[in-house]
Amino acid sequence: MATAAEIQEFLPGTDCGQCGLKCAEFAELLLARERAPEDCPVMHEPDYAGFIEALHELLGPAAAGMRIDPEKCNGCGICVAMCEYHLGNCAAARLGTGPRWGDRVVFRMVNGTGVVVHQEYCTRLVQAAEKCSKCAEHCPTEAIELF
Repeated sequence: MATAAEIQEFLPGTDCGQCGLKCAEFAELLLARERAPEDCPVMHEPDYAGFIEALHELLGPAAAGMRIDPEKCNGCGICVAMCEYHLGNCAAARLGTGPRWGDRVVFRMVNGTGVVVHQEYCTRLVQAAEKCSKCAEHCPTEAIELF
């Protein structure tokens, strides 16, 4: 699976904000499948011909897992606080201060919206599919879909 850093290599890197985000944030959303490469207006310029296709190849087909509907998410952060992976592997999350930018996490808040950053760390997807759905169960707006 691709990383946000690998994805960022195929982005303009200008942080122009035309999509409403910085390139690093856009890369995280691409990885979470909450944005598509085509959502970057700059990528449609001739200088970036072939980059959209390269990103689709790098991202590969969508896998089973989870998704956060940005229209429903109110940015409360309960998913971050309830996540079993965070509680077991992120000291800052256990203390209630939230994960730091460099921490390995399943969820992250980006511009006031929950984003699935690394669903491959999700306890539900890795080892306990029938046991963990705390993020979705505690989401007050039902923005999290597990599939």
